[in-house]
Amino acid sequence: MTVNEQKIKKSDKGFNILYRVVTALIAAATYPVMFFTSLFYFAYTIPLWPIISSDSTDTGATYFKMSIYEAVSESSVFKDLFVGKDAKVDLAGVLELIKPQLIAIVCLYAAVALLALIIIVFAAFTRKKLPVIVSSILGIGVLSFIPLAFSRLQAPFLDGTINLDSFLHLGLENILDLVAKVDFIRAGEAYTFLWVIFVALLAWTGAVMLVSLGDEPKKVKAPKEKKPKKEKKPKEKVAEE
Repeated sequence: MTVNEQKIKKSDKGFNILYRVVTALIAAATYPVMFFTSLFYFAYTIPLWPIISSDSTDTGATYFKMSIYEAVSESSVFKDLFVGKDAKVDLAGVLELIKPQLIAIVCLYAAVALLALIIIVFAAFTRKKLPVIVSSILGIGVLSFIPLAFSRLQAPFLDGTINLDSFLHLGLENILDLVAKVDFIRAGEAYTFLWVIFVALLAWTGAVMLVSLGDEPKKVKAPKEKKPKKEKKPKEKVAEE
C-alpha cells in the first residue's frame, strides 16, 4: 500500500467516525425536544370578551402550551388544576371521552422516540447507513400522521361534545359556553423540531452515502491473456515407393 493510499484510508476512517457521532447526536436531540418543548397547544376564547373589552380587535383568545417538563414540574399549572387533592377540575370523565385520540397521539410520539433510538444504535455501533435512511423515512411518515391525530382530538371540543361544564359539572352548559370555548388543539413546537431532526438525518445520511459511492474506486478488469495459437504441423507426404 502506498503512502497516499494510507492517507486516504485514514481520512475515510476519520470521516466515518465523524458521521457516526454527528448522526447519533442529531437523533439523540429527539429526547430533549420531546421533554422540554411543547407537545401540544390550544387556544380558547371568551365569547363575551369583544363586548366587554374596549378594544374591538381583541378577541380574548388565550393560548396554552404543554410540555412533559411542565406537566411533571412541581410548580405546574396543570398539576394545580387537574391533579392532586386540591385539584379544581375533574379530568377523569373528559379523558375517558378522548381516550382513543390520546392513545393514538402517545403511540405516534412513542414510535418517533423508538425510531430515534434505532438510529442511535446503528450510528454508534455499526457502519450501516441504510437502516438510518429507512428509520428517518419512517419517522417522517409517522410525524405526518400527528396533525390528523390532533384534528380528531379537537373534534369533540369544537362540536360541543366536550365543553367547560364537562370539567366543572355545574349543570350550566349554555351559560358556561359564553365564558370560555376551545378554538383549536394542535401539535406544539416539538412536532416542528422533530420534523427538522428527521429530515436532517435523511439528508445528512443520504449525502454521505452518495459521496462514498462516488469515491469508491472502479474495479478495472485485467485483460485476458490470449493463449498462443498452436502451430499446425505440416502433413508429411507419404514417400512414393
